[in-house]
Parts: sequence; C-alpha cells; structure tokens
Amino acid sequence: MSALNLKASPSVAVGSGGHETIDAQTFASWGVDYLKYDKCTGPLSGFAVMRDALRATNRPIFYSINPGDGSGCPPNTCSIPLTTIANMWRIGFDINASWSSMIGLVDQDANLYSYAAPGHWNDPDMLEVGNSGLSDTEGQTHFSMWAMLAAPLIAGNDLRSMSATTKATLTNSEVIAIDQDPVGMQGRLVASPGTNLQVWSKTLAGTNVRAVALLNRGTGTASITVQWSALGIPTGAASIRNRWNHADLGTSNGSYTASSVPSHDVVLLKVTSGP
Repeated sequence: MSALNLKASPSVAVGSGGHETIDAQTFASWGVDYLKYDKCTGPLSGFAVMRDALRATNRPIFYSINPGDGSGCPPNTCSIPLTTIANMWRIGFDINASWSSMIGLVDQDANLYSYAAPGHWNDPDMLEVGNSGLSDTEGQTHFSMWAMLAAPLIAGNDLRSMSATTKATLTNSEVIAIDQDPVGMQGRLVASPGTNLQVWSKTLAGTNVRAVALLNRGTGTASITVQWSALGIPTGAASIRNRWNHADLGTSNGSYTASSVPSHDVVLLKVTSGP
C-alpha cells in the first residue's frame, strides 16, 4: 500500500491549502492508496475540500484526517461531520509508549462506538507495540484493545529490529481478524465485574458471535467473569476460543471465568452461542 502523511495549513498557504485539486490528482497518478491529512493551522472546512478533490480523481484513496492539532476532535463534539468527510479521524491526544497513554485513549474511544461502521472509523492513534515504555504484556493488551475498537492497526515501532514477541503480537491472524471483521462494529464496554476489571464485547459476523476482551487494568492478578447476558447472546451453551493462544476452550453455560489474569493483561476470546 502506498501512503502519504500530509500537513495542511490553508490559512497560511502551506501544504495542500489552495492546491487540493492538483495535489489529489498527483497522489492518484502516483498510485497512492492512503492519505493522512493534518489540520495544523488550517480551518476545519479544509478537510471537505480535500475530500472532494480526492473523490474527483476516481481513485479509491483512503482518507485519514487529524482535525484536532494533537488533541483530537471526536465525532460527538467536532464541529464538522467527520463520518461524511473522512474514512478515519483522530479522536484524542498523541499516543506515547506508556500504559497510561494507551489506556487513556481506550477510555476516550469507549463511548464513540456508534460512529464507527464500514467505511468510517474512530482512530485512537498508531500502535506503540514493541516500543520502550510498554512491556510485552502491555503491548499485547494494546493490540487486543485496538482490535476490539476496530481501530487502524498501524505499527509505530521499528520493524527492522523488533523482537520475536513483538512480531508475534503484530502478526496474530486471529486477533487481526477481530479488528477486520466485516460487520465493522466497534467493541463496547459491557460490564465492570470488579475494581479495575472490564468486559468488552464486539459483535462479529455470524449468529450470536462475539469477540470478548477480559481486561485487568489493576496492579494485581485477578479473575474476570463474563456473563452471556452482558454480551446479548442466549444464556445456554456457548463455545469459547482463546484468540491469542489459538486454543479451543470447550463450551460453557451462561458465563465464563478467566482465572488469574495478570496485571495489565487481557484474555481475548471468541464466544459463539449455539451448536
């Protein structure tokens, strides 16, 4: 995929401001597939101008925007209609490689699920998996939660020097499949069964199929239980698969408990109700 990250400052005639048509035509002629367009000092109205210029090229260029100058502009408060302007928009502050930064963006995105759908997505920023400041466990949790949020999985580490563990995290096909599920729904926080314990659910393609993240945000080991009722599936038998371990865990009636989940770790499941 060919991608560009472009700064736009129409108010001072820098970047693509005032040159959207020719720039869009140039990007299309280069075979660009993805454009990241930053506001910088320009007006928010400039994002629709570039959208129209990209559409006029008749090339399907994925349009990612940052309307908030580093602080984000979430769709529930932004003054422009993000869902009709861009394919993806930054919702919050610039991420860094720390637990507090990553989990803070999860919290910012938690109530924005209704704005995500095929063709337009909330963007909590790039991945910090493999960067100094996050443990391997926290990196796996980071990747899990971005998959649950249907967020872009854009690696922000040095791919040339990453560890085998980082590579395994970034290339886990079953976790990526949660992110890329064709239903295109963003996951939701559906239960908090204890202090710093959370249950997240994401509807997947099929009948009564859910991705489930059992997240331990605390500092100690804990067991976490998910009730089928919180997932909106029948309370009878459901099959369970651990997506990180690629392991089928059998069936369970009404609920499932993950025992001894370490601090800052997550258990990522696929739960399918019925035969």
